[in-house]
Amino acid sequence: MEPKKRWVIKIRQFLHTSAAFSYLRITANQRLKPRKHLRFETDVTDHCNLNCKSCHHFSPVADVNFVKTDVFEKDFKRLSQLAGRNNENIDIMGGEPLLHPEISKLAEIARKYFDGPVNIVTNGLLLEKMNEVFWESCRKNNIRLIVTSYPIKLDVKRIKELAKNNNVKLKIRSLFINKHSWCRLPFDLEGKQCITENRKLCLTVNKCIFLKNGRLSTCCLPLVADRFNNYFCKNTETAGSCISLEATEDDSINIYKAKDIGEIYEFLSKPIPFCRYCRIKSWEIGIEWGVSKKEITEWI
Repeated sequence: MEPKKRWVIKIRQFLHTSAAFSYLRITANQRLKPRKHLRFETDVTDHCNLNCKSCHHFSPVADVNFVKTDVFEKDFKRLSQLAGRNNENIDIMGGEPLLHPEISKLAEIARKYFDGPVNIVTNGLLLEKMNEVFWESCRKNNIRLIVTSYPIKLDVKRIKELAKNNNVKLKIRSLFINKHSWCRLPFDLEGKQCITENRKLCLTVNKCIFLKNGRLSTCCLPLVADRFNNYFCKNTETAGSCISLEATEDDSINIYKAKDIGEIYEFLSKPIPFCRYCRIKSWEIGIEWGVSKKEITEWI
């Protein structure tokens, strides 16, 4: 890369990061109050067909795994009982959610228990191959498709036509001419970061609430860290030591043991032990997107 281009990238990253941290500091008190309405996201697949470098869900190093429909329904039913049918937002994600063989059924289950916005967040690569059952499920259950932008070959015109012809809501996020701003959150494997300071500067805490196997966390990381641990322990273990990000029960709340939704909202607004791993102040925003090489340096 030319020196001039490197400097342009560094300046862009500095401006993006400075602006983000300024916003986060100013809004911290409001953002970190206990929520009044339920919102959450959940991965229905661990793996992905795109494999972005530094993926926050660790999908490039994850094994092939699909959420079971009975587990999915049990958790949605419980949250509906706790919060009522009204929800602020629900994102069905991955990995790549369209890889799930029963994605149409999962959309039906989500709508069965909630009346508010439900989205399937996808990279869009499989949309042209989806069958009529999928499109009918999205239409009937009022599921919106959100296509995240990547600098990949995607027939956006065709995807818009499919959505329009099937009367399905579609949103394409910030698609620019073959450009995409990416971000990287490096980890401190020794876990020596300041938890309270990280909480103030974190964009996802209390917003990107994550559901997995009957537990909710203020962000996805504690509940998907096993993907990172399983891969890098297997591939880098030496002298009896193992590279890992340790998550405990204190990093998430059991939705079946919580007495009410208020207890859950209170928990989600507080810092969690896992925050000690995030090097928030080294957060890189506006970096060039790329495909993962499954190297640990993408995350540390």
